[in-house]
This record gives sequence, structure tokens and C-alpha cells, in this order.
Amino acid sequence: MATRTFLVQDLIDILQNRGPNSKSIVTIGEITFGGFVLHQQGIQMCPQPIKSDRHVLIFNGDIFNLPITDCGISDTQWLFSKLSKMKDENELISCFKTIEGPFSFVFFDKLRKCIYFGRDSLGRNSLLLENNKKHLRILSTSCISQDMRTEIDIVTTEIPPLGIYKINNDDCSSCVVFPWQRPDKNWKTQANVLESTIGLTILTEYSIEPSWLFHGTIHNKFSFDFYNLFVGNNLDTAEIYEILLQNCEVLKALDNFANLLEYSVKQRVSKTTTYCAKCFPNSMDCGHSKIAILFSGGIDCTILAFMANKFVNKAEPIDLINVSFEATNSNVVNWNVPDRQSAVCSLETLKILCPDRKWNFIEVNVTRNELYTQLSSCIKHLIYPLTTVLDESIGCAFWFASRGKGLLCGEIYESTAKVVLVGSGADELFGGYVRHKNAYNRCNGSLEEKEKCLLTELEKDWQRIPTRNLARDDRVISDSGRTPRAPFIEENVVKFVRSLKPCQRCCFLYEDGVGDKLFLRLFGYRLGLKGTSFLKKRAIQFGSKIANKKDSANDRSKYL
Repeated sequence: MATRTFLVQDLIDILQNRGPNSKSIVTIGEITFGGFVLHQQGIQMCPQPIKSDRHVLIFNGDIFNLPITDCGISDTQWLFSKLSKMKDENELISCFKTIEGPFSFVFFDKLRKCIYFGRDSLGRNSLLLENNKKHLRILSTSCISQDMRTEIDIVTTEIPPLGIYKINNDDCSSCVVFPWQRPDKNWKTQANVLESTIGLTILTEYSIEPSWLFHGTIHNKFSFDFYNLFVGNNLDTAEIYEILLQNCEVLKALDNFANLLEYSVKQRVSKTTTYCAKCFPNSMDCGHSKIAILFSGGIDCTILAFMANKFVNKAEPIDLINVSFEATNSNVVNWNVPDRQSAVCSLETLKILCPDRKWNFIEVNVTRNELYTQLSSCIKHLIYPLTTVLDESIGCAFWFASRGKGLLCGEIYESTAKVVLVGSGADELFGGYVRHKNAYNRCNGSLEEKEKCLLTELEKDWQRIPTRNLARDDRVISDSGRTPRAPFIEENVVKFVRSLKPCQRCCFLYEDGVGDKLFLRLFGYRLGLKGTSFLKKRAIQFGSKIANKKDSANDRSKYL
């Protein structure tokens, strides 16, 4: 976090929740830098901000493609060393071309008097910009409530992942952006919104063009079409899947996807310390769980659990965290909500497929009283600047789940994990939402026109996922001192899936729970997750019973 003002204790406290292992606050001229570290990569922890005579860096994230020779050092240290050696601005900006992984950062060059900041091109980590005409703040999360903001006239916005931003410390009225890719209509719309919201003039420089996005092509173009392979709805779902899995092109695509997703999961479960959150003060190797999965029992998270089993030390348990909320419209407390039921079923499948693994199934049960107490005192700050009923429901569900306090085999237990795997991105990539089905079915045109309508809807969802989901979820989950990692939103996984046509990702001629996310369901079925592959999608806010279906998701929440 960087700010041109002092840091209040409330803000320090909430930032330290994200980075509980190290805290350092440094003031250089008019700028105050606050670094709060959760140690994940490198044998030795790298305190932040990291600085030299000329440069200062605050880095929040993970670099998953460090050179093999540098894998023992902190990714923050590696990046700072690389950036500090750059001879000019062009070289500095080009450093970000090759980085793979979720991140946000602030980098100050004292000689140029410039602050560079931004989020990765997929927008996985949070970064906020606050402006009250007297100072600017660039920070991961905020702590000033809605009513206080009105009184002190602070404007806060999530920085869209448009590129690398630059502000000159002597003139904070304008901001230069080096776009990740050539600006299109959607990019310009987001830039205009940012400009009008925060009160800065946005100027555009040359585009960065990340290597993963612009170099190397998807060599395998597949010819299968799930609509042409449609076998009707009269067969048992398992029979439908067995028939589809006889197609050589489908199998080839699934094999390609398997290699990419396995690599993504491996990176995300192996890049952490050999000690858990509980054992940090002593930094001693331990056998406690270091990996947790937010586990509804659906196909997305169950695939991640199955794959994580391959790469997590067999002597260590993996935490599967399932959350349930007290119903709003019942006098009887019933924790056996739909997501709890599906999670129990999928857990039994995992036990059969992975008999040597100890699965810690953590049941998080939340009363309405505890929900509203935490929402009003803590969670609302993390969700801000988003304000809808949907943001409230999903934000609260993720906060309680990632906190990891619940029952394990009937006994009170708290997760020791430092990493939380989430299934984010799967619905957007593979066509898992009802609106995707509606976009296809409500189009009265030809098959080609229907597919075009579906592609438009898929692209719309993909473009807005950083704003609607990812930044909020990063703030909420990180508050428990755990790092959220989303294996489906990995650069090469994303590139591969988005190279597939809509008709190769889903098929809405089939029933719900069969044709939506069909490619991913086939993938899970092939892994052996057969019952899980047929479960209908449920949004977490409904599966956990936190939300009332009568409420409009886009309405303003009275608690935010």
C-alpha cells in the first residue's frame, strides 16, 4: 500500500490481517509505504516494502514462472532485483511481459519521481485507488465505512486491470496507462469510468502485450462440436458421457486441458512454505494442513481437490471447507443445506479415489447473529467499494469459509492452511450460468447465430470477472491470512479454454447438470468423479442458504 498521507490504526489492522507475518511502514518524502507480508515463496521471508537508494517496491501476489535457478528466493526479491536493474522506462515496463501469476504492485522510482502500479492482466488480485483531493491512496483493501466516506469526501474505486499505471509524484492530476493489450471498446469504457470516478486524466501509452497472450499459439484446433454429437436426452447421463468420450477429438482436447490444469494446480499447492499458518512463529516444518479448498462438492472444487491430492505431501491432510448459514425463513436450525449434502457425497468419492489422503472436512455453521455482527464490524470494509446484495452474500460466504473455523468430526477446529484453492472462473470459461443457456436458447436465428450470441455472453462475463468477482474475493479471503489461488484462472489454462468454440465448451440441448460446462463435466467424469459430474450448478449464496431468493441480487445492500 502507498499513500500520500498518514496511516490510521484501523487501516493498519485490516492490512495486517492480510499480511500477518511481517509489517513495515516507511515514509519517503510525502509518500508513506506500508508493507504487510504473508510468507509464501522463498526459503527466507522478504519483508516489505523492499527498497534501495533509488527504488521502493510493494508486491502482493505470486510469480509462478520464476527461473529454476531462482526458485529458492522470494518472488518479491526476484522482481525487485529485476526492476532495479532496468536502464529506462521501456525496459521496466517490459519486465511485466513475462510474469505469470496473480499480482498487484506499487513501484516507486525516486529519480524519476514516478509511481508505477497495477494488477495482472487477468485482474486476480485487488488494488484500490482512493482520492479525496488532498491525497491519493493505492492499497489492497480499505477500512473506511460508507457513512464516513460521505463525511470526508473520499472517492474509492477498484483499479481495473487495464495495464501498468504511472503517476508523477509532482503532478497527481493525470495518470499514464501502458495497456496490457491494444485498447478496444471495453478497455476505453473502463478507462472513461475510472477517469470520471477518480478525477484523474487518463493518458495512454504503448501496449505491453504479455508473452503468454501474444506469443505461442494453440497448435491443436479441434473439430468436434457437441451439438453435432448430440445423442438425445433419452439416455442415462452416464451413457451420454460414455458415448461422447469415444470421440478421439474430445479425448485429445481433454488430454491437453489435463496437462495445463495439472500444472496450474501443482504450482498453486507447491509454492508455499513447509510450515503452516499455526507454526509460523517458529518457522518449523510441520505435518499440518497447508492447503485448503472452498468445498461445495460441485464439479469445479472437486476436480481441484482430486488434482491437489497428486501434489500435496501424502503425510499432510487437505482441508475441505464447507459453509452453511442459518436460514432466514425457518424457526428450525438446519445445517444440512444443499451445499453440505453435495459436499458430503463428493467427499465420499474422493475417499474412494484417494484412499491414502486424510481429508479434513470442516463444517462451518454460521448463525444469523454472527453473520450480521461480522458483516457490520469487518466484512463490509472488505467488500467495499462494491455495494450490492449479491456482493454481500458472496463476500460473507467466502469470508466465513476462508476463516476456516468450524467442526471437524464434531470437534471445534480451525484450518491451519496458508493457501485456499477456489474454483473461480470455471463458470465464466465453460458456460455454467443460466444466462449462458438463455443467450443460446432465446436467439431465434440459425445455429451459427445462436453460437455467436452465446460467445458474446461468455466474452461479456469474462471481461467483467475482475470487477464483479476477483478483486472482492481476494480482499475477503485474504483477510484470514490465507492466499486465494484460482487454478482455472491460470494464463495458459485460460488461453486454451478460450481457444475452444462455445460448442466445444457446453451444449444446451442437454438438461441442466449435463450440458452446461459439458467439457469440464466430461473431464471430471473421466477422472472418476462420476456422481459429482452430474450435480446441477448452485450459486454459493443459494447452496449455502445465506441468501434469500426473493431478494434482488443487484439491489443496494442495506449493510454495505
